[in-house]
Amino acid sequence: MNQPVSKASVHAFYADAIRRGRNTAENLQAATSERFNTLLESIGDGTPRTALDLGYGAGNYTIDLARAGFRVTAVDQIPRNSLLRRIRGAGNWAHRIDPRECLAEDFAIDEDFGVIVAKDILHYLARRDVESLLTNAVTHARGGNYHYLEVFTRITRRSTDGQLLRIEGEAGYSPDVFQRVIERIYDGWDLTLLWSEHAEQDSRTGRNCFEATRATVIAANRAA
Repeated sequence: MNQPVSKASVHAFYADAIRRGRNTAENLQAATSERFNTLLESIGDGTPRTALDLGYGAGNYTIDLARAGFRVTAVDQIPRNSLLRRIRGAGNWAHRIDPRECLAEDFAIDEDFGVIVAKDILHYLARRDVESLLTNAVTHARGGNYHYLEVFTRITRRSTDGQLLRIEGEAGYSPDVFQRVIERIYDGWDLTLLWSEHAEQDSRTGRNCFEATRATVIAANRAA
């Protein structure tokens, strides 16, 4: 039987990790991925120069988007002070970043964002919230849009003593179900869906504390 973990405790864990600049088993401070970098370099002038980073965490994706010329709305439940401190005194791209202290599921997507990034955040949400967010994003896309998502499916978490854990209310997608959801929501878009196995180790025990199949979604709405 899975031991429940409250979302409040998860929020507190990440807020503390970001405030202290502490890395985590999932490598919270990691640089942006090569797949994302390749996508960002390929985006042309037909894409609106607005971006949304859902669950920005350490801020690396937000910063790279701003440096590339996008006005970025950066959303996370953590206090925005950490990101503001990081970009204070930075180059002329820093003014393009608008951090919002908000749960991802409470953020209303009601405008046309040229680029949307949601990395390692959507699996924490309830399925209805995941699908509502993505549906709203697609509905408001007017053309030249790109969405980059990294989502964990088929998740197994364990405590230090081997107890199975489950975060209350999380989506709990299997790969097959998630693929069907993405194909339905992004109907008519150019869609790339990539899969990779992922594991994280507990530094105290050396055993895996998290195992999952990661879905990387790159969706392009090329219609103008």
